[in-house]
Amino acid sequence: MNRDDLKQYLKRKQLMDAYKAELATGPIVSDTVKGSMTETPYLERRITIRGVDVVRAEWLRERISYLEKQCQHTEAYVANVTDEHMQALLHWHYIQGFSWPKVRKMLGGQNVTTENIRKKVQRFLGKAS
Repeated sequence: MNRDDLKQYLKRKQLMDAYKAELATGPIVSDTVKGSMTETPYLERRITIRGVDVVRAEWLRERISYLEKQCQHTEAYVANVTDEHMQALLHWHYIQGFSWPKVRKMLGGQNVTTENIRKKVQRFLGKAS
């Protein structure tokens, strides 16, 4: 797991939510055809046909499944970090999406700068790779 994988977590979550919303409303397709009655008078009319795009729906399901697995993998990586302080930093920044200044505030009264926290996480991820 590297920093880029962790950075993708929130983007994957957002994409997964968008795909789920599209799937919930149903990927609808529509078309119009010309038709008439089988008996006289044979008046030609336009008929609208609507239905669910099953190919798109299946693609959405597969993509959601893939993204869920990727997110679970990232969550498991963060949960398995043995250093609890580092685990909290990773969770707050990459899983919760807090900015580095907000992560610093979460630490409370510790005398550390935002830059120190960011570099500490970068060094940890560099060792972990």
